[in-house]
Amino acid sequence: MKRLLIFLFALTSSFTLFSQENMITISGGYAFANLEDVDTKATGYRINGLYEFNPQEGKVAHGIAIGFISTSATDETVSIESAEYKLTNWPIYYAPKVMFGKNKIKVFIKGAAGIHISKYKRSGYLGELSSNDTGFYGGLGGGLIINLSEKLFINGEYEWAWLSNFYYDNGFMNSAMGGIGFRF
Repeated sequence: MKRLLIFLFALTSSFTLFSQENMITISGGYAFANLEDVDTKATGYRINGLYEFNPQEGKVAHGIAIGFISTSATDETVSIESAEYKLTNWPIYYAPKVMFGKNKIKVFIKGAAGIHISKYKRSGYLGELSSNDTGFYGGLGGGLIINLSEKLFINGEYEWAWLSNFYYDNGFMNSAMGGIGFRF
């Protein structure tokens, strides 16, 4: 009897594992934020990689994302010489996602909670200053998934995130991205 129960438990557990859907999404796009103590908007690009698993192919997916954000700005408010700013960020975060829709098009909302590693560089008339920072990365986003086939899809999304560092005004980073994904 004990062996039968162990066998049935292992069998039902394997059914749950086989009903899991895995997805990988590679996306990129436009990123922008306001710099601290400067009336200038930093603009640039973002590249993001996301691995997700969707238990029992339901509405909720759990993901781990790693990205790269590069923004730069020029402040020309000083009459002597302008100042150049370059900021790079490596966000690493947990990304839960709730999807709506069952057909070819799905809409989703997602969250983001993790860390980021940032590098700040300012150069201009007064010399050059560079620094590194690490802190909290958290945000919200939403988007659209268009299924091209059973295994291939494209997505578009917007993400608003807060980075706990000194360099961005209020720490807000905005990203608009598009990408391609694979299911397996």
